[in-house]
Amino acid sequence: MRVIADLVVGAFFAADSDKARQAERNRRLDLVTTWLRDGGPVPAELRDLCDELRCDTDGRKAIPSFHWMVEYPEVFYGGRPDPLDKDHVNRAAWMDAFVGNPPFAGGSQVSGTFGDSYRDWLLMVHPGSHGNADLCAHFFRRADYLLGQHGTVGLIATNTISQGDTRSTGLQNMVNVGSAIYDAVRTMKWPGEANVAVSVVHLAKGHLANISGLRRRLDGIEVAAINSRLRPKPERSNPDALAANSGLSFLGSKVYGQGFTLTPEDRDDLIRRNVRNAERIFPYLGGEEVNSSPTQSFDRHVINFGEMSLEEAEKWPDLIKIVREKVKPERDKNKRDIRRKYWWRFGETTPALFAALESTTRCLVISRHTKHVIFAFQPTDRVFSEAVCIFILEDNARFSVLQSRIHEPWARLLSSSMRNDLRYSASDCFDTFPFPAAETLAPTGDLEAIGTRLYETRALLMVERNQGLTTTYNQLKDPACDDPEILALRRLHEDLDRAVLAAYRWSDIPVPPFETPTSPTARTAQESFEDEIIDRLFALNAERAEKEELQGAGAKGKESKVKRPKAGPKADVADAQLGLGFKGRPSDGKS
Repeated sequence: MRVIADLVVGAFFAADSDKARQAERNRRLDLVTTWLRDGGPVPAELRDLCDELRCDTDGRKAIPSFHWMVEYPEVFYGGRPDPLDKDHVNRAAWMDAFVGNPPFAGGSQVSGTFGDSYRDWLLMVHPGSHGNADLCAHFFRRADYLLGQHGTVGLIATNTISQGDTRSTGLQNMVNVGSAIYDAVRTMKWPGEANVAVSVVHLAKGHLANISGLRRRLDGIEVAAINSRLRPKPERSNPDALAANSGLSFLGSKVYGQGFTLTPEDRDDLIRRNVRNAERIFPYLGGEEVNSSPTQSFDRHVINFGEMSLEEAEKWPDLIKIVREKVKPERDKNKRDIRRKYWWRFGETTPALFAALESTTRCLVISRHTKHVIFAFQPTDRVFSEAVCIFILEDNARFSVLQSRIHEPWARLLSSSMRNDLRYSASDCFDTFPFPAAETLAPTGDLEAIGTRLYETRALLMVERNQGLTTTYNQLKDPACDDPEILALRRLHEDLDRAVLAAYRWSDIPVPPFETPTSPTARTAQESFEDEIIDRLFALNAERAEKEELQGAGAKGKESKVKRPKAGPKADVADAQLGLGFKGRPSDGKS
C-alpha cells in the first residue's frame, strides 16, 4: 500500500504540467497493474521510482510523503463508529481533533525552499488556495480535511493567518464550508527565543460547531461571533472593487536600475554642461521622503526617457552615457527580455498614470510601507518610486476621509503587514473603500473645511519643528506626550473623525482618544470602535457594489467593476504595470 501511495504522489513530482503528470500516472498504473497481476515482490523499477520521491542524490529525504490512511487504518476505515455522531457508523469518522504548531513559511519561501512542484502540490490538494499564502494555512486546510465531517482543530499560526492570501487559503475557506472559530488569540509574542508574533486559533466543524450554547472567546473575552479576520463580527464576503474609485489609484515607478538616480549636485552639473539635460531629469520621491521630510520634499532626481526609442534617447548624450554605463550592465543580467532589450527605459511604465496627472496640479500620496496611515499632497511634476501609492485626488474632503480613523482600520485589515508596519495595498483597501455620499465631499462642506484646517496645522507644526510625519504621529499617538501643540493637533484629529462619521451618518459611534491605548478599558474601546467601523464599511461596500451593478456601471458590463489581482506573483505583474508618475507625456518623446 505504501509503495502504491508513493507512486501516486511521485507521479505528480515527476513532471511539471498537468498533462505530463497524468501521462506519468497512467504509465505507473500500467506498471502496478502488471505487478499485482503477476504477483511476487515489488519490481526494481517501482522501488526506484519510490526512492526518487523520498531520497535525493545524497541519500537525504527529499519529499517525506506521509499517507494518513495507510498509517492509521484503525481510524480511517468506513466501519468505525463515530464518537462525535453518537457512535453512528456514518463512514465519516476520521480524526476527531488536531492540535499542534505547524511550520511557518511566507508565500515565496514555500517554492523557494521546497520548489515550485511542492507549491503546486499544495494548490492542487487545497482547491481555492493561493500560492502566496503562508505554509501554515495549508496545515489548517489539511487538518480540516482529515477531520472528516465532525471534529475540532487548535493550531498555532503566524499572526498573518487572518490577513490576505493566507486568510483566504486557510480560515476563510474553512469558515465558508461550515467550520466555526470558537476561540482565538489574535496576536501574542512567541514564548521561546524566536522573535515572532503568533496567533492561536481553534475551529470546530459538524456537530461540534453546532453545539447549543457554544461559547466563543476572542483574546479571552466572550463574544457573539468570530470571523475569519479574527474580528468579533459575523463573516462577511470579500469587498468588491468599486467603479467609483476606478482609475484613481496608482503605484509609482519600478525603475529597475539605481543608475537612473542622481544627486542634486549631479543634476546641477549635467544642466551646466547642457541646459537641455533638464528636459529628461525629474524630481524623484520615495516613501522614506514622504514620511521623514518636514515638507515631504525630494532629495534625489532621476533620468527618465519615458517610452522613447534608443535613437530618440541618444539626443541627450550626457544622460544616455550615464544610463549605458550604470544601468545597462545590470539590465543585461535581468531575466525578463523586455528589460534587457529596453535597458534605457524604466522597468515598467503606466501611461494612464501620467495622463491622469496631466489634468491636475497636485495628487495625494502615501508611503506603501509605513508605521502610521498618513497621507500627504504632492505636486505632479515628479517621478514617484514604487514605494509610493498615488491617488488622483486634489480635494481636502477626500483627504479628510482617508486620513481619518474610519479609513485606517479598513486599510490595516485589508492590506498586509511587514513586521509591525503596514504595507498599504491600494487595490485591496482603496479601490474597495466606500466614501461617504458625494454631497458631503463638496468644496463648501464640513469635510473640506476640517481637512484644510488639519493639513495646514500639521504642515506648519512640522516645518517649525523640522520633523517629518512619522515623528509627528509618534508624538500624537503617545499618551504621555503633553506638548500643547501636539494636544491641539490630537483634538483636531478627533474632530476630523467625528466629522467623517457624521458624513456617513454614523454619529452614534463614540470616538476614542487619538492615542495608543495603554489600559485594558482603552484597548477594548479602541477595538470596539474599529470593529463597528469595519463591519459597517463591509455592509456599505456590498450595498454600493450591488447598486453599481444594477445601474450597470451598467452598460459596460462586468468590465466596469474593476478587480485587481491580490498580492502574489500575478499581483507583481499588475503592480509593475502601474509605473510612472510625472508631469507630461515622456512616452511621446516631446515633453
